[in-house]
Amino acid sequence: VGQRSKSLTITMSEPNYQVEIDHSKEGAFDVEQVNFDPPSSVNREDGISINSFEDKEDVNAKEGDAPPFFSLKKKLGTFAVGGTLLVGATIAGVSVHSANKYRYVQSQKSNSLSSSDMSKSGKAAPVPPYCSSSKQTCGQTVMEGDKITLKEDLFCAEDWSRTTNSKNCAITLEGNAELDCDGYTISQITTLGSDAAVECDDTVGNNKQQKKACQLYYYRGICVTGAAKMKNCQVEKFLEGIYVENSGDIKDSTVSQNRVGISVKDGPGSSTKISSTIVRDNAGGIDVDNRSTGNKISINQVRSNNNVGLVDSSGSIRLNYGSGMTLYGEEITVKDSEASSNERNGIKIDGAGTTTVDLKGSITLRNNGKDGLVTDNIESVGDLDGTLNVDGVVNMYENGRDGFILLSGTNLNVEVKKGSSLIACQNGIKGIRNNGGGTFGNDGFTCDDTGGDGSLPTCSSCPVCPM
Repeated sequence: VGQRSKSLTITMSEPNYQVEIDHSKEGAFDVEQVNFDPPSSVNREDGISINSFEDKEDVNAKEGDAPPFFSLKKKLGTFAVGGTLLVGATIAGVSVHSANKYRYVQSQKSNSLSSSDMSKSGKAAPVPPYCSSSKQTCGQTVMEGDKITLKEDLFCAEDWSRTTNSKNCAITLEGNAELDCDGYTISQITTLGSDAAVECDDTVGNNKQQKKACQLYYYRGICVTGAAKMKNCQVEKFLEGIYVENSGDIKDSTVSQNRVGISVKDGPGSSTKISSTIVRDNAGGIDVDNRSTGNKISINQVRSNNNVGLVDSSGSIRLNYGSGMTLYGEEITVKDSEASSNERNGIKIDGAGTTTVDLKGSITLRNNGKDGLVTDNIESVGDLDGTLNVDGVVNMYENGRDGFILLSGTNLNVEVKKGSSLIACQNGIKGIRNNGGGTFGNDGFTCDDTGGDGSLPTCSSCPVCPM
């Protein structure tokens, strides 16, 4: 296989596959040849664009979990690179556990090397040996103002039996630090399977004991602090997938298979944004607990679905789990988002004191086990007062209990702006129920029935479904 007279061809029929090539420890291989046929390309982790591998063996893409992987544990004789003929450029072999990765990407972009990749002589610039130190590792902290981009999946495999009692993080972002995962995954290895974190009982002793019981070394996946930013990440198998403290910005990410998907605990004057993100298949979806003054939480184009809850010893879903979003704070905005098919509630507005909740654009709360939208107070602290404004269309239907319920101790004034609507139809018990002290504006409500001890809106009838 190491002879240059042989070739290897990888054939893929679909875009967006990822190919993993593990160069053995036997030695190095040489980059020798360049060609561009077909025009689709493969992007290597160091930015060099390549479009074919040659070594006299076909490896065909198979359907499965996207993206599928291929592992070739042999040296390559030749393969095509970028746009300039390279002779004798040696790349050291690496072990199976630190594989070079190549992603197949359908692309019409130029395959030429950038000026930063080339020396003045036209040959590829040598890669200094110290560049390997830039590889990201579990447990690292990205300091204020620094920016990093993942070049591969980050799987944390520390010995869980040696974990500590801290709520430790796989990656910590401080200050204005920025993390771009570039679509790669941050996770941790456990022999208990994909639900190790989802089913991890939070009543089993302290943090250390909980982590040990679930064979998890890290409590949190990504910790975002002091207005740090993260994007394009897939975070899974932590007790808290993403943790935000004192402002943060999360976007274009997927958070799944955690006990809590995203946890936010902001201090006074903080502002956190979550946008274009999927939160699914966790025990609890998004949990915002902003008890200090002057804080804001903005949720835009977020889907928090299929969060399954955490079952206690009696077989019941624990109160703090199973909802798509649980939101506590002074200023809460949810826009163009969905919280559906969760074990408990779609959105729960929780807390005490005064809050302003703005539901904007298109909001869908469907097929949740209990209620679509529920407001609740913390009895030990006091009532929940304030306003809930609808500026768009809020659809609550096919929920197991009520579409919208205000519980005792909640005194929110519900206003639907002109041209907007709050629709609660075909739910298990009531469309709108008020057991608290809240009030409703005059127009914009559509529901099939109402109930409760408090004041109720005048609803237009729900549309009849076509036969």
